Amino acid sequence: MAASVGVQQASLYYHMKNKEDLLHGICYSSFLQVVENAEVAASTALNPLESIREIIRSHLTTTLAYQKEFSVSMIECRALGPDYRAEIEALWSRYFMMSYEVLDQAKAAALIRCDVPNKYLYTPMICTLNWASLWYRRGKGMGVIELNELYGRVLFDGAAHPDFRQNIESEAICRNLDFLVSPITSSAQFATNETYAKMLDTACELFARKGFFATSIREIASAMGIQKASLYYYITSKEDLIYQISKAATEHVRACVESALAQVSGAEARLYAFIVSHVAGLLQHQNWHAAANEELMHAFSPARRSEIVAMRDAYEQMAREILADAQDAWLIRSDISVKFLSLILFGMITNLYSWYQPEIDVPPIELGFILADKYMAGIVPK
Repeated sequence: MAASVGVQQASLYYHMKNKEDLLHGICYSSFLQVVENAEVAASTALNPLESIREIIRSHLTTTLAYQKEFSVSMIECRALGPDYRAEIEALWSRYFMMSYEVLDQAKAAALIRCDVPNKYLYTPMICTLNWASLWYRRGKGMGVIELNELYGRVLFDGAAHPDFRQNIESEAICRNLDFLVSPITSSAQFATNETYAKMLDTACELFARKGFFATSIREIASAMGIQKASLYYYITSKEDLIYQISKAATEHVRACVESALAQVSGAEARLYAFIVSHVAGLLQHQNWHAAANEELMHAFSPARRSEIVAMRDAYEQMAREILADAQDAWLIRSDISVKFLSLILFGMITNLYSWYQPEIDVPPIELGFILADKYMAGIVPK
């Protein structure tokens, strides 16, 4: 790091105590910018619905203006210690309390739907906006103003074609599906060795809580109650460990989706089955998907990165084909390309592991129904 800025390593400690102090500075300053800008934007609106639009516009504009800092902060903030994390959490609490107040005002004025709890309106919306910082490339295609307008159309009015918007019934279609429920480690690859399966589960729990780079092999072994050297019977390195986790998690959620799709036919049923089974499959193994998220791709060697990218690209292509079929059947809007409809959908349903709490949230399948209908119908009343 010191070499990249042309100074001696010791010179950096004039500005910070340690690497964690530097990370905290990046996280806090970028998140504070998002919160303060959204607060100002919301306060200038003429009514609660416009306040929501202004929060969306401000959030997207700010995160993409500070894209590098914000994406690093999203990826790495969980590596911060308890005191620093408490500061970050307090900042986001300030944001969601402001947003919840606006949502309550909009509901009281009948400007948005009242049948969806604020958490399931606010959190998927913010995750969708945050997702843009990971894929957006400035100067290549759509500008930020155009992107904001596109997001507004889907988040407010939904992805459904206007003629279909009144007939959204994901629960009616998916209620009787048999969703695949099986531990990732029940497959033949893992079932033959209990220690191997326990190692992967333990690593996922620690990676999800602390982050990949902040977790050591020694910590994983200690949590399992075995010697560090014993783990190297199953893996060659920490990169090998996250590779195996990422591959298994990607294969599992695809298996869940393909199982659901095999039970239905027609563009409408396939679209709902995809969304609901993706949500249910991902939340069956929340820690695995938190550990295997896209932000860890730079931990892989080029060959392994290419393999995991190809697997994920194939899965996303399946989703785009399902959306294209729905568009051809006039179920979803044609004024937005399948590419962006797909990006918005994945932003809404991919980072569930970061906020879902099984002890207080609705069951995964019920959440799948809510998110499918929210994606299709948006937040304004039908």
